[in-house]
Amino acid sequence: MRGRQRSAAVAVLALLVLMLPATPARAELVDRVIASVNNEVISLNDLRQAVAFNLALGGKGNGRKLAVEVLDGLVNRSLLRQEAARLRFVEVTDQEVAAEVARLRERLGSEQAYRGFLARTGMTEDQLGRLLGERLLVERFVERKIGLYARVSRDDAEAYFREHAGEFAGKRFPEVQKQISAFLAGQMVGQQLDLYLADLRGRADIRINPLREQDGF
Repeated sequence: MRGRQRSAAVAVLALLVLMLPATPARAELVDRVIASVNNEVISLNDLRQAVAFNLALGGKGNGRKLAVEVLDGLVNRSLLRQEAARLRFVEVTDQEVAAEVARLRERLGSEQAYRGFLARTGMTEDQLGRLLGERLLVERFVERKIGLYARVSRDDAEAYFREHAGEFAGKRFPEVQKQISAFLAGQMVGQQLDLYLADLRGRADIRINPLREQDGF
């Protein structure tokens, strides 16, 4: 069950956690444009930093396949962030961004590890703060837009308990009801998020340039 919960969480958060924000189209770019999402562009440097961020936090994979997957996530992230800005019902304060940075530093364990993390990802502290702040913004947007509608009834949770009895040997349903409900809600959010992103992609102007051998992936 724990493995299933982790898989559901990853399915929901993979779009949100390991990507850097796209560069506004009006910014001066010094490297190649990899993709554009409506009025924003994603540069090769954005992609390289996103891949490095992924790997620095324990992500798996390498090469072009990983780069393509991360680029797809960057596109999704841009779409969600643009929708959050358009609808304007979530916000993140500077204090909350500072708290996110502090949590990451604590996770890394030491100032030396934190500095090494920045070096491996090629990010400045300002870039890291922007990333973590926008990640939090998108997470809140998904929770408000989709998560509030992921309701799991007691009957649904109990049915899952009966159908997967082997996962809960020696336990009664009341002991694991919250655990099961959280898992099923995560699945529901993941499914609804996929549908929502498909709709956003269908209405967006998305252009992706193929990766080249010299891009380093």
